[in-house]
Amino acid sequence: MDIHPPSEPIHSWRDVLMHLGIITLGLFIALSLEGFVEYMHHRHIIAEARENIRKEIEDNHRSAQHDLVLLQTNIDLEKANIQAIHKLHDHPKDFHGSVTNTMSFDSLEDAAWRTARDTGALSFMPYDEVQRYSDLYMLETLANNHATTTGENDFLAAAPFDMGIDPSQLPPDEYIRMLRDNAAVEIQLYTLKQFVQQFDDLCVAELKKNS
Repeated sequence: MDIHPPSEPIHSWRDVLMHLGIITLGLFIALSLEGFVEYMHHRHIIAEARENIRKEIEDNHRSAQHDLVLLQTNIDLEKANIQAIHKLHDHPKDFHGSVTNTMSFDSLEDAAWRTARDTGALSFMPYDEVQRYSDLYMLETLANNHATTTGENDFLAAAPFDMGIDPSQLPPDEYIRMLRDNAAVEIQLYTLKQFVQQFDDLCVAELKKNS
């Protein structure tokens, strides 16, 4: 912004006041235009961030619904593992079942949320709206982290079958270890299912607010 001195000589206080008025009006118009441009820019940032977050919540809602089905399948698989390990322990020579340690889970996304946070878009949103998003994505992070830990523990529960020993010849304490490890994973899966259900409930509530 440039301010230039008057091009004509000033002869009276009236000329001074006139030039000051012109300068003041020019500054006011320039600052108003600058503020309006900044206001419109902020509105654009907020609108874009809200749209991206909404789309992400919609995608996460679909992923969560799918995960709830997958988690129940994983839980049923752990129950079957525990029954199979009991049969293997009681009748090792006649055992014809299987023990399968695998886990399926669709990770929940947070790219739109992180982008809005890192670009400063959240600072222009109402506090209660940001708080809702924060609660939702905090629970999402908790679910994703718990899913990673549960998956690792599920795979580790299969370690006795990777020791190169005939399953029918495993030491007695290995059967107890397998039962404990698979039961622990089953509990973790139940906990993860609760996290995902709570997260999905928040997603549905947020989508209803903007429908």
